[in-house]
Amino acid sequence: MQICLLRKRFLLVTVILFNTLIVFSQHPVQTVRGNVVDQQSKKGIEHASVIIEGMTGGIVTDSNGAFIIYKVPVGRITIQVSHIGYEPLRLFNIVVESGKETLLNPELIEKLNVTQKEIVISGRREKLSNRQMATVSAVEFNAEDSRRYAGSRNDVARMASNFAGVNSVNDGRNDIIIRGNSPLGLLWRLEVVDIPNPNHYGSLGATGGPVSMLNNNVIGQSAFYTGAFPAQFGNATSGAFDLSLRKGNDNKREFTGQIGFNGLELGTEGPFSKKSKASYIVYYRYSIPGLLKSLGVDVGVGAAVPKYQDISFKIDLPTKKAGQFTLFGVGGKSSIEFKGDLKDTSNFYNDPYNNLYNSAKMGVAGIKHTYFFNNTTSYTLTLAATGSNVITKQDSLDAYSIPHKNYRENGSEWRYVINAAINKKFSASDRLTAGITVDQLHYKYSDSILDRDYGFVPFLTAKNNTQLLRGFVQWQHRFSGRLTLNTGAYAQHLTLNNKTAVEGRIGIRYRLNNAGAFSLAYGTHSQMQPLMIYFHETRSGDKFIQTNKNLGFTKSTHIVAGWEQTLKNAWKYKMEAYVQMLSNVPVESRLTDWSALNMGAGYGAGWEDSLVNKGKGHNYGIELTVEKPFSNGYYALATASVFNSKYKGSNGVQHNTVFNGNYVVNALAGKEWQIRDIHSIAVDIKLTAAGGKRFTPINESASVTAGRVIYYDERSFEEKTKAYFRLDLKLTYRMNNKGFMQEFFVDFQNVTNHKNIFNQWYDSRTGKVRTQNQLGFWPNFNYRIQF
Repeated sequence: MQICLLRKRFLLVTVILFNTLIVFSQHPVQTVRGNVVDQQSKKGIEHASVIIEGMTGGIVTDSNGAFIIYKVPVGRITIQVSHIGYEPLRLFNIVVESGKETLLNPELIEKLNVTQKEIVISGRREKLSNRQMATVSAVEFNAEDSRRYAGSRNDVARMASNFAGVNSVNDGRNDIIIRGNSPLGLLWRLEVVDIPNPNHYGSLGATGGPVSMLNNNVIGQSAFYTGAFPAQFGNATSGAFDLSLRKGNDNKREFTGQIGFNGLELGTEGPFSKKSKASYIVYYRYSIPGLLKSLGVDVGVGAAVPKYQDISFKIDLPTKKAGQFTLFGVGGKSSIEFKGDLKDTSNFYNDPYNNLYNSAKMGVAGIKHTYFFNNTTSYTLTLAATGSNVITKQDSLDAYSIPHKNYRENGSEWRYVINAAINKKFSASDRLTAGITVDQLHYKYSDSILDRDYGFVPFLTAKNNTQLLRGFVQWQHRFSGRLTLNTGAYAQHLTLNNKTAVEGRIGIRYRLNNAGAFSLAYGTHSQMQPLMIYFHETRSGDKFIQTNKNLGFTKSTHIVAGWEQTLKNAWKYKMEAYVQMLSNVPVESRLTDWSALNMGAGYGAGWEDSLVNKGKGHNYGIELTVEKPFSNGYYALATASVFNSKYKGSNGVQHNTVFNGNYVVNALAGKEWQIRDIHSIAVDIKLTAAGGKRFTPINESASVTAGRVIYYDERSFEEKTKAYFRLDLKLTYRMNNKGFMQEFFVDFQNVTNHKNIFNQWYDSRTGKVRTQNQLGFWPNFNYRIQF
């Protein structure tokens, strides 16, 4: 009797386990939805055909261009989109996961009256020759790209360092150095709004930092430009990030949990109601060390606990007749405190002879209205506010480690933005985009420093507002399916000192029969100085006067020529050569080697006063990209850049810029294996080799005599550290169960533990030159779940 009962129980358990295995071994499916739109007008296309290769049947879009395909097996798929009046489109490498519906927005190009070849978008990054009227030096990316590459830390800026022309050899920050330019020449734009430094622990006027506030889980299809960018983008001399936040799922509620280097993260998205197409998406993140410290857990870093948090959101509110309203925002704050410790000289964030406290806040919020007057004409009106605040306290330590006030910073910048743009598609051949932007700039600075002769004195004290007025027009004409002309103009005016700049842009692209294309672009670009630079003060007797207030815009001229070729085996290569001439660069009025082109190499935007626009510089180089987009389970990407970057200070002597590393090479590859339908394993590898960091040699004997560091200024940035080398290896495991997806990766960064030099500094108390190294071997982990 007892044996029979045990047999029944064993049989019951076996049946339950067997059914469980069947459930978890079944290939999970997901829904693929989206809207097919005209690439030029952005209007939905009715009766477009959408087919997933390998699946029977297809779907036709409705009157708004919307489509929905159910029961799509998870994994990577290829989609064909076609319409009788448009060029066909194939989308490769679309990731379908069980925990989240796949949302797509394919854009089709209307046919001209000639026979044209099929356009193929390989992977999810493509040339932007049409979307933003860019002719050269532009790539598109999304969240999947920022997750894929080893060493990227889910950071779009670190991801961009893999692209040709970008040099980032600072493991502690994500500054973007484009073609030898200062990182300060970069424009960050979010939902058509120019935003402040979007990084935790970032300084006013800078563009980089240790940890990004931009959550890659909410990043939509975005773009990165490295030269001769179109007229939509201004007030920048090196490049631009054009970021968008993706739309939340308007069909079902979905949730994400994540923990890793960037913190503990929770996100949700979905419709407001089943009857409405209005949707929301919101993600919040908090630093892991800060969270553990708040719970009383010792994280082993003493007082230097990085505390930061950020939030990102987007709300889409479509209407039947009044167009679409969108609310969006990103914000974050951070703080950290370092205690001076001579034993900790290897930490490149720490100063052994000073205590340092830093806190930073940044936020942007806006509302956007998009309205179609008809199928070919639309407008967008955006109202937004941005702001940032940085507080820094530095105390020097005496021989007894007693702190003494040395430096104080409390700076705030905020702006109110009105942007209006109109987009008109005249025909399949012609498209016009034009817009104006009014920025009301507010500022409040209260900075002071210890002076050897005068004691603790202010050097930056200002509170007021000014305006930056901007406008652009961009026209695209397609002579044929092969030949496209992009041309435009941009202008800006700063009311602070009534400085004005008018710029022209032009580019031409010719596509050959054999899947090759030649491009040539020219553009003039101007940029105002970091706002606080205008208000730096110079002592004149017992008074302080602002000597930088009349500074004009830094000017830059770009000429870029490119050639690209797509091969039959899915490999493609691209080569670009460029020349960039810089003028009107701020330099000191007295004869020195100092130039604003070298700002941005460290924290802050410089303290120099008595500046004039008499400096010059130039950059030139050649870049090669060889890429095999993700297909058949693997991808490969190799970029090589050889460049030269020079400048002249007010003394007229030519030197290397601090960013002139001369070369950078990246080699990336990845392979993914699918195991029993629901499991996948991926291996990604990245190798970077680059020229060493430029530095000005220290005059040790003079430094010993003076009791402080003295440089050989006549040899500015003459020397370089040894070459930079880093090898990263990333292992990823993903499991697609029914209704949820789990992913875990570990990213082994600098697996060879190569000693890359961060900097060399003079220790005035020992009379020695010390060396600080960058990040050694460091494993970074991340776990993500979606359901």
